[in-house]
Amino acid sequence: MIPYTDPGAWMIAMDASEAKLSTGLGTHDFQGSFYLDPGGSLAGFTLRLAFPGAAELCWDSVSLEGGPRVRGTSRFRVGRRETVAGVSGLCVPVPVGRTGRSYLKIVLAAAFSPLRLRWPRARIRPVTLQLFSEIRPLAAGSEPGGGIRSDGL
Repeated sequence: MIPYTDPGAWMIAMDASEAKLSTGLGTHDFQGSFYLDPGGSLAGFTLRLAFPGAAELCWDSVSLEGGPRVRGTSRFRVGRRETVAGVSGLCVPVPVGRTGRSYLKIVLAAAFSPLRLRWPRARIRPVTLQLFSEIRPLAAGSEPGGGIRSDGL
């Protein structure tokens, strides 16, 4: 089991992380943090997605509830425009062979109204944002933390 109270013992697996926005623009680079409680449950997150030639989209939530299934309210900001939407997902430990170690698999999704962000009226269906990521035990010789905080929020 990963000692979640020690941020030097685990990292975000960037090779297994991806953010998708349903605008048809494909996958996006992102930066951010996950907030874990001491038991390893996902308590919150902050993500920033970059769009070439456009404002940065910020997606965050610090009030997630649940165990393996998480839910709560998230906030989207694009420039000075902001809206709120529900967020749901999973944060489950996945065992790794016979080592007794595990990693956390995180899947989050939310849908928000493009009209509330004053996006072009041609886009009237909800915009969905999905995140897939893994938090893995730190391998020998790796950099600690990997952009994750363990605050026990």
